[in-house]
Amino acid sequence: MIEEKQILEEKVSERPLEIEIQRQNIFEVNKLLKEHKDELIVQRDMASAQRDQIAEQRREIMDSIHYAQRIQNAIMPGQTLMNEILSEYFVFFRPRNVVSGDYYWVTRLGNKTLAVAADCTGHGVPGSLMSMLGISLLNEMVLKREIETASEILNELRTNIKFILSQTGAAGEQHDGMDMALCIIDYQAMELQYAGAYNPLYLIRSGVLMEYKADKMPVGIFLPDKEKDFTNQIIPLQHNDMLYIFSDGYIDQFGEENNEKFKSKPFKRLLTELSVLPVERQKKILIETHDKWKGNGNQLDDILVFGIRIN
Repeated sequence: MIEEKQILEEKVSERPLEIEIQRQNIFEVNKLLKEHKDELIVQRDMASAQRDQIAEQRREIMDSIHYAQRIQNAIMPGQTLMNEILSEYFVFFRPRNVVSGDYYWVTRLGNKTLAVAADCTGHGVPGSLMSMLGISLLNEMVLKREIETASEILNELRTNIKFILSQTGAAGEQHDGMDMALCIIDYQAMELQYAGAYNPLYLIRSGVLMEYKADKMPVGIFLPDKEKDFTNQIIPLQHNDMLYIFSDGYIDQFGEENNEKFKSKPFKRLLTELSVLPVERQKKILIETHDKWKGNGNQLDDILVFGIRIN
């Protein structure tokens, strides 16, 4: 009995020490938790500051890109000018990003109408810079120098692009340039000049599609041993002919269901079926067909389809 009482007294005497140890442990744990909390707050504030900085940088970049879009839209022909030059036409133009490496251009020189559909190297900002260069050079050559031959315009355009971009053909050099279909329509003579750099011309007459192939070289630096003058094709026209010039964005779009490109044969069939319809109806169906094909997938490239009816 005495021994039990002694053991109990010893245990009671040890409690203050245990309590102090527990208090010290709790203090240390709370200290670590507070330090960890303070560290998390610092990390949160840093992450928030970085997020705000990134958001501000993104806003500045997007503001610049939207400003570039306004410049690009300003130098491309507006609807008023298009309506003055062409009586029946449509343009399906949809950049992949805000700005585009595809562009279209029209002007009138005497009794002739010039129409261009071009696809520059790249898309987005780099492509848009090339497009603005192309339009500026076309204005210079056609409106100021009054060059009236389609192939000569492409030859001169290529020379100027190579000079401005310092393209010499050296190894490792950037091969920036553009693919293009250029048409010169003479309504009095009812004939068409066509020159192409990779991009063909489709002419549909009475439900029959005729393809005029382009030269297989770009407007820009090319293999020295294969570079030659562009071919100037003269094509008789008839009333109600439909002309189509375009980039490869529509044809190369992958479908959501089968993950395959739209391809040129279905594109030709579609245009042939549409050619008898009013031009605005053609554009509407082209857009609907593309959107259905693409589904919820991503648009892979800039899209440009330019249709002109001869009347």
